[in-house]
Amino acid sequence: MAVEQAGNDAIVQHYEQLGGSASFLGPPVGSTYDIAGGRAQDYTAGTIYWSPGTGAREVHGAIRGRYLAFGGPAGLLGFPLTDETTTPGAAGQYNDFAGGSVYWSPGTGAHEVHGAIRGRYLAFGGPAGLLGFPLTDETTTPGAAGQYNDFAGGSVYWSPGTGAHEVHGAIRGRYLAFGGPAGLLGFPLTDETTTSGTAGQYNDFAGGSVYWSPGTGAHEVHGAIRGRYLAFGGPAGLLGFPLTDETGTPDGVGRYNHFSGMNASSSIYWSPATGAHEVYGAIRARWVALGWERSRLGYPTSGEYGITGGRRSDFQHGSILWHAASGRTDVIYTGVPSALLGVDLERIQTTQKVVALTFDAGANDAALRSILTTLGANGVPGTFFLTGDWVNQFPSDLALIYNAGHRIGNHSMTHPDFTILTDAQIAAQISSAQKTIEAAGGDPRPFFRFPFGARDSRTIGDVNAAGYAAIRWTVDTLGWQGTMNGTRGPSFIVQRVMAFVQPGEIVLMHLGSNPDDGSTLDAAALPQVISQLRAAGYGFVTLDAALG
Repeated sequence: MAVEQAGNDAIVQHYEQLGGSASFLGPPVGSTYDIAGGRAQDYTAGTIYWSPGTGAREVHGAIRGRYLAFGGPAGLLGFPLTDETTTPGAAGQYNDFAGGSVYWSPGTGAHEVHGAIRGRYLAFGGPAGLLGFPLTDETTTPGAAGQYNDFAGGSVYWSPGTGAHEVHGAIRGRYLAFGGPAGLLGFPLTDETTTSGTAGQYNDFAGGSVYWSPGTGAHEVHGAIRGRYLAFGGPAGLLGFPLTDETGTPDGVGRYNHFSGMNASSSIYWSPATGAHEVYGAIRARWVALGWERSRLGYPTSGEYGITGGRRSDFQHGSILWHAASGRTDVIYTGVPSALLGVDLERIQTTQKVVALTFDAGANDAALRSILTTLGANGVPGTFFLTGDWVNQFPSDLALIYNAGHRIGNHSMTHPDFTILTDAQIAAQISSAQKTIEAAGGDPRPFFRFPFGARDSRTIGDVNAAGYAAIRWTVDTLGWQGTMNGTRGPSFIVQRVMAFVQPGEIVLMHLGSNPDDGSTLDAAALPQVISQLRAAGYGFVTLDAALG
């Protein structure tokens, strides 16, 4: 009885403080009554509720309607903690309740907000903040174990495992396009946050992230691609902001995201067989020109990394090398086309009038600079077969060859006769030369030339097993034999080349000088060789033309 009297007295006192029957509540309707351990009095325009813990507070209008829809004092919200109050800094009203709040504005109507979502909402300034007035009551997320409120300026999502976080603007639009909490991305793990070190925003989600910048818009990144992206510093790193969502590759096997990059577009590609790897800059441009993952190279198997004199990315079936001095990129294919298995190729299989000039190096580099000058002056590419010992003896020469735009081949480590070596010795010769050439900044794959031209079916098989195609020649100029006591000169070389000329001719020349007379006949004859071949209507290719 004492509690009932205390409630009645508090309600009367509060009614009088509001202006009594002359107030917006109007006259009372009926008598006070018990409700949920407290007391209440209805009026023509509202109700005053009282409980021992909250005192007497009024609720009216649309907020009262929403409150009653949630069960009034006996429902989710409990007893009111405030009268209806004007929202500071925003054109609307609210009541706080023991279990939450109901907010109202002319444009949004009345909606309740409670629990962790209400806490996050108030942390963002409530109705006067980023999110504005609620557009919904707290609602169960369809297809996912959590809750959300939509607001005029965004949404707050909550789940037991992630807590409550807001999502708004373009990031929210992208998030909803992916199905919101029930979709790929799941519940948010962060509020929208400024990206460190760059002008943009992001939200992390249980299943990935959405990044936004003024120049790129909002795009999602997830899974292994996201992991690789974050390893590169995310938006503030080398790759920049995403330009796409994660997308399936046209071949139906892999996935990719394109990014804005710091200087040019960049990408991360993933496939089940290769994992996720970045491709950017000049190497990416070359890969794009070849046909992306559907090119002969396939998917990337490494990120870009430094080599002597440049950078390199590896792919399923080869590599692309970038050379800092020239800005040139080279495509190095691994593996041997089926047409070249078991073959020591003597001529490129083509009907086009082209010739491949090749140069072997094993003794010295006496003619190298002269040959490079002639090739450069005439715009002619060549293929240079180098031994590992020669590269060790002349370590700066490989860069001269590469930077002039030519291709490299493997000529063994020490130039032995392969037909008298065991299979293990052959493998060691090839791999040692390859490692030596790679350490100097080149890659000889997939071209190999037998020392002395000595080979048989077994040794050709060994070369193929090491990932190389065996390349012989159509004509040996015999320049390495020297002047033969003055009986030969440059014209001898030119005549031999022209005597064998045919589409796909492979010409063998040498970089060194004859040990007896010091002559370099191949270098001396080269200008006329080029001139007469062109006069006969021939162009020039590297041995890449043999790969099809």
